[in-house]
Amino acid sequence: MSTVYLKQIDILGFKSFADKTQMILSPGITAIVGPNGSGKSNIADALRWVLGEQSVRNLRGSKMEDVIFAGSELRKATNFCEVSITLDNTDHHLPVTFEEVTITRRAFRSGESEYWINRQPCRLKDIHELFMDTGLGREAYSIIGQGKIEEMLSTRPEDRRGPFEDAAGIVKFKHRRKEAERKLEETAANLVRVDDILAELEAQLGPLAEARRIAERYQALSDEIEEMEIALLVVEIDRLHERYVQLKNQVAREEAARNEAQARMRQGEEAWEARRQALAEATARLESLQQQYVEVVEARQKAEGSLALAEERLAALAQRAEDRRRRREELARDLAELDAAMEAVARAEAEAAAALGERQHLLADARQRADDARRFELADEIDRLSGELIDANHRAAMLRNEWKTLEEKLQAGATRHERFEEEAARIRAERDRIEAEKQARAERVEQTRRELEELERQLAALEAERERAAAEEAQAVSAWHRLQADVQGLSSRLELLRDLEAGYDGYAHGVRMVLQQARRGALKGVCGSVAELIRVDRTYELAVETALGGALQNVVVETEQDAMDAIRLLKARQGGRATFIPLDVVRSRRMEEGLVSRAAKEPGFLGLASDLVSFEERFRHAIEHLLGNVVIAQDLERASRIARTLNHRFRVVTLEGDVIAPGGLMTGGHVNRKGPGLLGRQREREDLEGKLKALEAERARLSARQKELRARVVELGRERDRLEAERAVRLGRLKQFDDEDRQSDFQLKTLTERMEALDWERETLAADRSQIERRQAEVRDLLAEAEAEVARITAAIADRRDRLAALESELAEAKERLTGLRIEVATLEQERENLAQRMSELRERKDRLERAYVEMRQEQARDDAEAARLAAVRESERAGALRLAEELDALEQALAAARQARQELEAEARELEDEVRRKRRIAEEQEAALQRALVAVERADADLSHALAKMGEQFGMTYEWAKERYPLQGTVAETERRLESLRRERASLGDVNLGAIEEHERLSERVRFLTEQRDDLVAAREQLEQLIDEIDHEMAERFMETFQQIRAEFGKAFHSLFQGGEADLVLTNPEDPLTTGIEVVAKPPGKKLQNLNLLSGGERALTAMALLFAILRVRPVPFCVLDEVEAALDEANVARFAHELRLLAADTQFIVITHRRGTMEEADALYGVTMPERGVSSLVSVRLSDEIDYETA
Repeated sequence: MSTVYLKQIDILGFKSFADKTQMILSPGITAIVGPNGSGKSNIADALRWVLGEQSVRNLRGSKMEDVIFAGSELRKATNFCEVSITLDNTDHHLPVTFEEVTITRRAFRSGESEYWINRQPCRLKDIHELFMDTGLGREAYSIIGQGKIEEMLSTRPEDRRGPFEDAAGIVKFKHRRKEAERKLEETAANLVRVDDILAELEAQLGPLAEARRIAERYQALSDEIEEMEIALLVVEIDRLHERYVQLKNQVAREEAARNEAQARMRQGEEAWEARRQALAEATARLESLQQQYVEVVEARQKAEGSLALAEERLAALAQRAEDRRRRREELARDLAELDAAMEAVARAEAEAAAALGERQHLLADARQRADDARRFELADEIDRLSGELIDANHRAAMLRNEWKTLEEKLQAGATRHERFEEEAARIRAERDRIEAEKQARAERVEQTRRELEELERQLAALEAERERAAAEEAQAVSAWHRLQADVQGLSSRLELLRDLEAGYDGYAHGVRMVLQQARRGALKGVCGSVAELIRVDRTYELAVETALGGALQNVVVETEQDAMDAIRLLKARQGGRATFIPLDVVRSRRMEEGLVSRAAKEPGFLGLASDLVSFEERFRHAIEHLLGNVVIAQDLERASRIARTLNHRFRVVTLEGDVIAPGGLMTGGHVNRKGPGLLGRQREREDLEGKLKALEAERARLSARQKELRARVVELGRERDRLEAERAVRLGRLKQFDDEDRQSDFQLKTLTERMEALDWERETLAADRSQIERRQAEVRDLLAEAEAEVARITAAIADRRDRLAALESELAEAKERLTGLRIEVATLEQERENLAQRMSELRERKDRLERAYVEMRQEQARDDAEAARLAAVRESERAGALRLAEELDALEQALAAARQARQELEAEARELEDEVRRKRRIAEEQEAALQRALVAVERADADLSHALAKMGEQFGMTYEWAKERYPLQGTVAETERRLESLRRERASLGDVNLGAIEEHERLSERVRFLTEQRDDLVAAREQLEQLIDEIDHEMAERFMETFQQIRAEFGKAFHSLFQGGEADLVLTNPEDPLTTGIEVVAKPPGKKLQNLNLLSGGERALTAMALLFAILRVRPVPFCVLDEVEAALDEANVARFAHELRLLAADTQFIVITHRRGTMEEADALYGVTMPERGVSSLVSVRLSDEIDYETA
């Protein structure tokens, strides 16, 4: 998929968009909505117009001026309009180097138009060529205007080719065909002119025929000599090629050995990496086990805490049961005492009742015996007083009984208060002890937390340091490998350069022999070549090489005799030729300082060549002899001014290698440097040696750093394990402290509740005591009054009795008896009532005690149930703690095994790392051997290339051509003898009129040139005709291939949109793909095959959409604009249309102008077009959540 997409549209003054309007677009589907007449379709027109549309009709206007804003009721018309589109071209799908391409078109009311590409003026043709065969452009299928979708079906079959040709990518071929036809016409006209000129020249060649015959004989001999020289050179090339092939085979063997060594090295590295991965997994396993260990420790501590808490609560329940038991015993004693008291009261009550019955019977008898008036009067008074006495005694008895009861209550309350005080003191002591323990534990918790925080900080810092060390180690390993590759590359290149220098590659044969013999000691006094003796900055390298030319290979010797010895050796061994510079005779040639000063004043003067190179002082005369009269200039223009300043007496060379020779001759042009020259090779070798030395040092540093980091990572891992173990211990302590705190809190809560109950009971007891004491005081006063009243009444009764005794002495005994009986009866009745009251009080108290006893039993039952539950919890936690202890033992063993496994893997990894280093050294040695073989191959290739170059430069032909046409006739010796004979024969011809030959050659050359021109024109005509045929063939193939693809996709798209049916594309003239029309055949579901004109509007629209979608599937375009193409569809078809758009949006950006909700719902972004001012459109961005309904607009 192409990533080209439309990023932005800028519109100013185009149709209804009077103000500057900008749309920011993204890949996917962008919907443009708005009421009818708001100007939505003007956006599609703007896009079509900026892409180069020239048809006013396609822009929905009558003249081009109609695209410029014509004004409104409130605005004036604008004088121009401008539209720009910006496309993302990061993948350079468009044939330009820009990552963003902005196309701008501007039109003025005067009729002028301007076009720009990325703010640079251009032609309309440039825009057409930019978008050619991209699916974009004025006639492409990327913009389907309002109501235009059906035109794909309405046009003639021949007119439907446009989208197919654009999709097939043959538009540019059509343009090339037109260009070829134009050139073909020009070629025919040129051919007629050349034939006329040739006829005239051929008439002039007749007089020069004889002179040409002699020249041709001479040329024939020369050609034969050349053929023999070529044949001999072919034999030499064959020999060199055989040597080259042998060396190539050696390279192949060395390369195979190198590959095998590298394969072993890679296997070792893979094994090392596998161990490192296993080590990482073992480390992860160890960390997991450590985490499990910490979790199990925490779980065990939690279980132990729960166990301790359960035991503590069981102990508390046991203590409460013991307290309750004591209270039950007290209640039982109280109940027993109450039962005894009640039993005594019942006996006393029965005795009082029996006595009362007896006294009442005696009283009745006494009343009968004492029955006279005075007796009755006194008796009544005595009875009255006796009644008062009885009442007084009754009150006194009641008060005494109440006093006794109050005293008993006070004594019981004092006992209970004493018991409550003892229990409260015990609770306070226990609570103080627990609070003290909590305070001490809080301090230990705080200390442990600080220790844990410090451990966490150390762990975080340690882990961060370990990660940094591991990352740095990985970076060091990666850097080491990169550095190793650089070292190998530089070493190979350096070895190649050294071999080239050692073999004096690039030197002439004679120079090479002299230098090699001097190295072997066969020649004395040889200092070296000029190239070896000087050093040049890279900036001046090309200039100095050009200035010296072949003199770079001049050999500097100590004396003239040394030079002659070297020349004699070359002659003796037929080793070629060389130029020598004897230091004892050579003289410096340096430009006068005055001239140098004049030249230095000119811009671009860089210096004398001899001053821009470095050398040993003893070679100064030799170097200044060669370079002392050469000026180095910045460029050719400045060199020309410097040469004029020096009156063209000296050579001036530019940094680019252009030369102005003495006398004004100029040499220049492009210098094709495929590699460094002799000077550059030497400089490059020295640079490489410095770089290699630095890289070797860096590699050693990285290797040491890698080992240091590996050891640091291992050390940090061990330290982390230690800290993790300490952290687990601290966490266990905190868990234990937390459990102890919860247990203490439970104990404190229990004690507090008990203390609150005691406080309430003590408050109740104190209130009861106060009330009892107040009642005692009241009873004391009332009892004194009652006793005084009893005494008074008793005295009155005694008085009455004395008076009665004087009156009835005889009846004294009876009266006294009667009175006594009455008193006894009253006393017994009062005593019986008191006993009944006492019995009632005793029953009430017994009921209270029995209820308290029942409540205690219920509380004890609940506590027993809680104790049973806690006992079960205790057993469960005890079993869990045992199980966790077993798990801890297993985890400790697993941790020990994991640590041992990690240590073994670390040892194995180190061994494998050492093995990898050894294999890497072997691979490097094999690589070096391969490089040496490659150097030998390159040297043989250089010799072979030199021979081949000689074939091309001296004879102007290739080796293959020469070998095929110039076979060696006979042996090499015979050929050499024949060559010498021919040379003598050619010499026997004497002087040859070379002027005649030259004239004849000139005319012949002219004729040949024109003939060649004619042949070229004929060939060009044939090539153009062939090109047209090839273009036609290519267009036909592309068209047919694309047509078949679109045809297949059309059927699928039609079936998808119609949910059935059939559709096809048929060529009207399959024999001529370049002109054939295209028929569209459609059969909707449930209908017969019928003419397209008989389909409904919706069916025609869906069919056209299917065709458009088929073309887009075969040839996606960067973006596609659809203007209300689904207007004629119902909701179901709109949904299918939108679904197809979503599928195509993966490859094509869609800008859809629509009214339909189904299309809007599928959009990734919405823009709304409104007309807040009559005649002026405005663009707003719409949120996808907004409710928009323009269907009724």
